[in-house]
Amino acid sequence: MATAELKEPVILFPMTSDRFCNLPISERFKLELLNGEVYVAARPAPTHQHFVFQLALVIELWIKPRKLGRILLDTLMKLDSRWTPAPDLCFLATKNLHRVQKKRLVGPVDLAVEVISSRRKNVDRVKKLAAYGRFGVAWYWIVDLERRELEEYCLEDRGYVKVAAVSFDQVFMPRLFPGLRINLASLEW
Repeated sequence: MATAELKEPVILFPMTSDRFCNLPISERFKLELLNGEVYVAARPAPTHQHFVFQLALVIELWIKPRKLGRILLDTLMKLDSRWTPAPDLCFLATKNLHRVQKKRLVGPVDLAVEVISSRRKNVDRVKKLAAYGRFGVAWYWIVDLERRELEEYCLEDRGYVKVAAVSFDQVFMPRLFPGLRINLASLEW
């Protein structure tokens, strides 16, 4: 029996974060709670997952010997009763490791990274950008694999400020990790 491919994210019924976090884990779909609505999207493509893994590895090799914190992949982050997104990659500084709970993080991470797809650009560039800023995620990186670009946002008093837009042909030097140099092109499939 053939199954239909999920081409666009689907919005299901309203729900609270606590109820959402008790749903069974899905291996076929990515589930997130955004503004009280359950978003169901297709699992990321292999090229997406490869990039996220490679980026996590580069950051992990930088932060681990310095004891700066932890990297987590696709982890639920409860921000309030209506928001529990799951960033592709996040960094939690050592001082904030107490936010790790059994099934999720509670409170904002220090860095959220979203690798966007054409189907979810509005979700990551608009909804999540606004929500992450409102709930205090200090740094937000948006990676566009089609455009081969990474945008780095820093949270300031009035919201996020774009502090860098780096082509994959350039070396990315994240302000959150002074001294780290990331060759973005080397992370591609």
